[in-house]
Amino acid sequence: MSAASLAILFVIASGVAIRFVAAGGAIGPDQSWHDLMATLRTQFADSLARVLNAVGGTLDVTTVVVVLAIVLLARREWRVGVSLVASILISLIAFNALKAVVGRARPLDALVAAGGDSFPSGHSTMAAALAVGIALIVRRVWVWVLAIVWGVLMAWSRTYLLVHWLSDTVAGVVLGASISVVVFWSVHRISRGGRMERPAHSFEHAGHSGP
Repeated sequence: MSAASLAILFVIASGVAIRFVAAGGAIGPDQSWHDLMATLRTQFADSLARVLNAVGGTLDVTTVVVVLAIVLLARREWRVGVSLVASILISLIAFNALKAVVGRARPLDALVAAGGDSFPSGHSTMAAALAVGIALIVRRVWVWVLAIVWGVLMAWSRTYLLVHWLSDTVAGVVLGASISVVVFWSVHRISRGGRMERPAHSFEHAGHSGP
């Protein structure tokens, strides 16, 4: 079993533990991190967190994925297009299913409105799934760096706005990233007989006609 698959199982097990062992309450450093975020207030951080809150929702991520999928399919990169769409859809289903099963309440002092249960963070899940999906398509170090930064910033913003516990956001990042890795690996293994297609040239050399 791959490390990504094990990571998904770990997130599920963490949710079960939160539901049945911690009774939906804070675990580990959740409370101390929450208290720290509640005391650290700056105008820049407030603005950044609220922007991430606005652009990291399901609708915005879906819009980006649809645009990217259309571009990829138009360039006949259907494998990566299907992989990207599947990653987002499965991530969406997964985090909503976990929210329903775990039923964890959000912190009571949230600074912005947020619907649904707390574990895992939907914003963090979708951000990681999209960022890792793009990184797997482009396959450049700088894209991976941006993907990591994006995931960390989104996770931070959810705790800064006090709408999630730290463990919610960590679980979301791990879940979204791992689902993308598993989906891309599975699709390409099935379609390419075990070989991973390298579609990075689609974006880097748009004017080049390959053999």
